[in-house]
Amino acid sequence: MKKYAPWIAAVVALVVILALLLIPKLSGEDKTATVDTVTEVTATPEATATPEATATPEATQEPAATDVPEGTEAPTQAPADETAAPDATDAPAAGELTEGTVVASVNGREVSYGTVDTIAQNLMYSYSQYYDVSDEAMQQVIYEMAMDYAIQLELMDQKATEWGFDQMSDEERAQLEADVAEEWENLIDTYIRYYGNLAEDATDEDKAAARISAVAGLEAMGYTQESILQNELDNAKFDKVEAEMVKGVEITDEDVQNAFDQKVQEDKETYGADIGAYEYMTQYYGQTSYYQPEGYRGVTHILLQVDDELMTAYQDLSAKLEEQQEAEEEAAEGEEVASPTDLVTQADVDAAYDAIIASVQPTIDEINADLVAEYGTDPGMQSEPNKTDGYPVHLDSILWDPAFVQAAFSVENVGDIAQPVVGSYGVHIVQYTRDVPAGPVALTDEIKAELREQLLATAENELFNATMDAWMAAADVT
Repeated sequence: MKKYAPWIAAVVALVVILALLLIPKLSGEDKTATVDTVTEVTATPEATATPEATATPEATQEPAATDVPEGTEAPTQAPADETAAPDATDAPAAGELTEGTVVASVNGREVSYGTVDTIAQNLMYSYSQYYDVSDEAMQQVIYEMAMDYAIQLELMDQKATEWGFDQMSDEERAQLEADVAEEWENLIDTYIRYYGNLAEDATDEDKAAARISAVAGLEAMGYTQESILQNELDNAKFDKVEAEMVKGVEITDEDVQNAFDQKVQEDKETYGADIGAYEYMTQYYGQTSYYQPEGYRGVTHILLQVDDELMTAYQDLSAKLEEQQEAEEEAAEGEEVASPTDLVTQADVDAAYDAIIASVQPTIDEINADLVAEYGTDPGMQSEPNKTDGYPVHLDSILWDPAFVQAAFSVENVGDIAQPVVGSYGVHIVQYTRDVPAGPVALTDEIKAELREQLLATAENELFNATMDAWMAAADVT
């Protein structure tokens, strides 16, 4: 995570990209001033009563820009006035301030209201997805954050000059200019794609006219090739300042081991008795698991697909029987319920179930005790680690078809094959292949690298903040 926002042009760039509904980003690295990047701003007293930036989900790093589904209809005109947060873009006392109004002085160098307002507007847009930014108290907090942030950026700019980081070699600048030229062309192409209304058989003259219109439209929003270049020059400068601020931070192997041990203990306390939360966070949410709870079995699985009509008939009968049973329970409690016209019995459901099993019985008979993989139609069993270790299944699992879980725990000994069961996707044949060892997961190189990266980011963040606090204390800020 970057500890700063690379100058104000980057903020403007984000707003313009949002307005153009860019899907994908123009460059691989996020260079925008976002809610996440302001977590290092010195908190003001008023801010403590309002949700802090750190409480904002990570998604705010790129507000909505990548969330537009393909095929979404773009606005018919460039939404220059829509880039601001709704009902929240009027700055406090906006009528009394102009873009050039000086609102702060840092070591004798001025900070304008336009600079602070640009940062604040971007924060407004980011926060508007999660908070009511029309609230005056929230706006006040955001503008205070923006003011602190603008002051810190000015300090970093002064340090860049002091340390000579505002200089760049001819080769570096030439490469940067080439990259920016490509970025600019991509942005023009995107603008034309959304607003150019070019026909598939457009002539070269039509395309040239569309390009002229796109350039004019972008420039009307204050976005030019020169502004992109200036943004990237500032990015390079601030990258060097940040690197100097956090220079010397090191993470040892002992640090990594200690962090791993701590996470193991945390996961054990959190998930040891809550399998649903464990599976949800690790499987659905993609969180790294550091502790394997007890009670998991490795289950090798074959899925046999069945005739759609047989499956539909079974599912319909099961649903009707369930409805009847619920109606009977309601009637027993004195509620008035309509009597079903076509009663279904458990025998009807059992017969439909048996018909499904009978339809695949010849295949079941051919499958030997090794569960030959060629019979299965489950793609999940064709790749590792499932192919070797089997699916990890717990009696309280929330990931699997209940019929599959029931079959997995219907046998007692490793190596046993359960009786075929009908599930939502066909007939399951499962074999209990192993017990999954409980306890800490293996500390792999991948986990080590992940932990090292987390620890490094935290340590650099702390050093950055400490350094910035020292600069702020020593600076003449009005």
